Amino acid sequence: MTAPAAGLFGVGISGPALTEEERRVLERDPPGAIVLFRRNVESIEGVQALTRELRDLPGRPFVCVDMEGGPVDRFREILGASAAFRDAARSGLSREAGEIAGEACRLLGVQVDLAPVVDRMLPGASERVLAGRCAAGDPEGIIAAASAFLDGLHASGTGGCVKHFPGLGRADLDTHQALPFLPDDPDEESRDLAPFAATMDLARAVMISHAAGPDGLPSTLSPARATALLRGSLGFRGAAFSDDLEMGALSAFGEVPDRAAEALRAGCDLLLVCSRIEDYPASVRQVEETVSEERRREAADRVADYAARLPQESTRPSRTAAALRDAIRDLRDRTAESTEA
Repeated sequence: MTAPAAGLFGVGISGPALTEEERRVLERDPPGAIVLFRRNVESIEGVQALTRELRDLPGRPFVCVDMEGGPVDRFREILGASAAFRDAARSGLSREAGEIAGEACRLLGVQVDLAPVVDRMLPGASERVLAGRCAAGDPEGIIAAASAFLDGLHASGTGGCVKHFPGLGRADLDTHQALPFLPDDPDEESRDLAPFAATMDLARAVMISHAAGPDGLPSTLSPARATALLRGSLGFRGAAFSDDLEMGALSAFGEVPDRAAEALRAGCDLLLVCSRIEDYPASVRQVEETVSEERRREAADRVADYAARLPQESTRPSRTAAALRDAIRDLRDRTAESTEA
């Protein structure tokens, strides 16, 4: 059976409700996932209605969001600002942060939180670009915090994804804007990789970044990184998500359809096209026409396995929206007190 190329994509939509054109696109080419952003969030009831509609689309895509806490918090306008992952980690409250993020997702009908970040926090660019998003600078601290966060997510009935492989801590630029290069330093690379090696099987999904290595290619487009390093050296068997293929780091690597096909060939399994849904149909056609059936089937099997293993229910009592807002505020206050002490 031919592997459906559309199911290898995660796409974004433009606003708090599906437009008729978006519905036609998504029904014609059913994606594997849909990613929510702040532009999709106006009210609790609105997001709940939207996610119900999205999950009922052909192909029954799973719904994702970046709910890291702190600077990357898509639900802050409707649930209140959540604690930054860095602050939760420093306060020893990473599991509770994961539980609350998972509960927020569950309340709003989201199945996957694209978190936690397991990049190292290092002096320089990562302090600016990843401020508040990294748990620590040392691998051991990151591993402890990320594992606890994932345990909390799963206990609340939500899946996770560790990012941004092979690590953005040593990146010198923001991949949203430009292509950063990771210096060729085996010892430092080993420290970058340690948190991924320790948490990726628990998460069952890894997001691959656009940072370039010695071959000069963004990791999303590099077989040396997305396959040889991730699959061969580290032995990962789960699903590899690309970072958003529309980001500035890839501006010199063709149009979005070309990037999508190249990322799939390199080893990414779920291809994220987060802003311009008009680029999505052409990307599907490009993958169908230029990527081997064998590779498409391999990626489809990994994405399907990830979706099938998503937590189906919470092991914790569900809170009302009001109680969840209180819990978010309480955790933020406690992390602030701990980091100020």
